[in-house]
Amino acid sequence: MNLQLIEIAIGLVFVYLLLSIFAMTVMEMISTFLRMRGEMLKSTIGKMLFDKSQNPEKIDEFYKQPLILFLGDDVSTWAWLDSLLSDKYKKLPSYIKSEDFYMTFLAFVNDQKFSDSLPEIGEKIEQSSFSDETRSHLRFLIQKSNGDISHFKQEIIHWFDECMERANTWYSRKVQYILLVLGLAVSVAVNGDTLRMIKMLNKDEHLRKELVQSASGYVQKNPPAGTYSTITLHTKIGEEYKRLLSESHNLLGWENTEEQCKVTLEKVVGFLLTAFAISLGSNFWFDMLKKLFNVRTLGKPTQK
Repeated sequence: MNLQLIEIAIGLVFVYLLLSIFAMTVMEMISTFLRMRGEMLKSTIGKMLFDKSQNPEKIDEFYKQPLILFLGDDVSTWAWLDSLLSDKYKKLPSYIKSEDFYMTFLAFVNDQKFSDSLPEIGEKIEQSSFSDETRSHLRFLIQKSNGDISHFKQEIIHWFDECMERANTWYSRKVQYILLVLGLAVSVAVNGDTLRMIKMLNKDEHLRKELVQSASGYVQKNPPAGTYSTITLHTKIGEEYKRLLSESHNLLGWENTEEQCKVTLEKVVGFLLTAFAISLGSNFWFDMLKKLFNVRTLGKPTQK
């Protein structure tokens, strides 16, 4: 087994892992400031209940219900930045429990009055501003519940949970697209050209050994990628950037030489490969790193 090839792969995958963690930290900051999860949640609930072309303002009324209104929090830990952001971004919760959605739904339908009478709820639904498709679906759920309010509650909760699963899929896909663009920006910023890194790892045995040693220490000391503790994001970005540069052992970074600053097709391809690698996420590369170490251990010749 060619151990040099395995070590090159370990070094490259370790750098991909560091780049992915850094890009995901930046992505999390962007997501927090722009309330991307909250916007996706609000959009999904709006599609569930209302016809945007006829009642675009109704989702805002729904979000003014106390159970949702008080779930929102400040965007950042910086007071000056938080004061600059609009109320739209300040008070959008990123998560709503299905039980809270059901209670908010009942309060909205019954004009803030409590009722556990299914026929009465059905009448209110017919008079509501919900879309025609939503009213039709709610009629079906009422019939299916056979007059049992607890059964109706479970049906609404199940409907909400299914929609949230789809929303999570949409959000993950959106994040991956953004990560692809962000990954390209990060790879150019730190000179993360995949083809250049492979050449350097192939030529420099000392660099290769240092990266393998750092990668081994990282795997032993860290939990699976993505489960690190959540501290303030602006602090986290600074820490991850410093770690990115230090643990890459000068494999990343620009040098003021004509060869490095020259834009060629090969360099563009190298940046695109790195951007695609970053978009796969840190969990993927952490798992890949562990597998490569297992292969390396099995391939080492035994000492007699």
